[in-house]
Amino acid sequence: MKEEISNFKFQISKSFYFVCCLLSVVCCLLPSQVVAETREFTLTVTDSEIELNGAKFMVWKYNDTFPGPEIRVKEGDTVRVKLLNKSSAKHGLFFHGLYVNPRVSLQEQEIFVDPGYEYTYGEFIAKPAGTHLYHCSFNMAEHLSRGLYGAFIVEAKDEPKYDREFVYILSDWNSKSEKGADHHGAGHPRSIMDNDITTINDKAVTGDNPFVMEAKEGERIRLRLANIGQLPHKLRLQEGFLLTHEDGYPIKEPQRQESLTIYPGKRYDIVITAKKSGREVFYHSINMPPGVKEKLTELESKEKKKAGGHKHDNSSAPPEADGVSTDKKVINERPILALDVKGGEGK
Repeated sequence: MKEEISNFKFQISKSFYFVCCLLSVVCCLLPSQVVAETREFTLTVTDSEIELNGAKFMVWKYNDTFPGPEIRVKEGDTVRVKLLNKSSAKHGLFFHGLYVNPRVSLQEQEIFVDPGYEYTYGEFIAKPAGTHLYHCSFNMAEHLSRGLYGAFIVEAKDEPKYDREFVYILSDWNSKSEKGADHHGAGHPRSIMDNDITTINDKAVTGDNPFVMEAKEGERIRLRLANIGQLPHKLRLQEGFLLTHEDGYPIKEPQRQESLTIYPGKRYDIVITAKKSGREVFYHSINMPPGVKEKLTELESKEKKKAGGHKHDNSSAPPEADGVSTDKKVINERPILALDVKGGEGK
């Protein structure tokens, strides 16, 4: 009897060991699951000033940075964002491109934080994966033109691997409005033809100071690009790149191309391969669609008559200094990004 019990226990132990081994093998074969987390962020808004191309701009900053700090989470994470207003103006918060629940959507539209107060927006599940933005939701035309924006990156559960990644936000600024020469004020849609300064992240595009991206030969680099400005920004790389995502969504058939026009609010992911040592340059220009200038002039003329003859002076604006074109021909391209490729040894 004792021998039978002993054999029975041995069989159970052997079976249990086999099941454990089988489960271990299955777990190894299954794709790794990313455990969702609860992520909390605080954005503190303060009054500040920046200088671009010799012109000083009154701005607001998130956490004393311009643009605001990058928010990066995993797909499926639970997100809460506290807005702490230490500035002299009222502000809100909007999650550009993200799927938020109805409660948060209502908060974006109706909750504006007065100076000296704070409010927590959320919680919501981070989705869809991709390149997104956050920005002020109160008086957006002006507040976005004064620096209240940042990148919101949601990494996919099956995030592809790249050797390097860079995130760039494009915008455009009107120096006339800061000098009091523009009667509409900062960010007004009627003044977009006066926007004479382009920025990429915190740097003004002047043609002699492109952002330099260092890489080694053979590396694959992802660029996350977003346009928070009012003008269509065009980037051109003679060597070409692969367009993989639009507004966070994978493109079914990634496209090989040499140029890309990023319209306001749009986001794109592109991939470049560092094929050989040397420098590859992205060139920037602004190519306004046909008829835009004429339409704005017509609206301005009507407004001038209502205002008793005030003339909006387009002649003093120097759009060509920043590569603006009002027809299909691109003029005055300027270097904006440079890929500096070193030899691949030691990779």
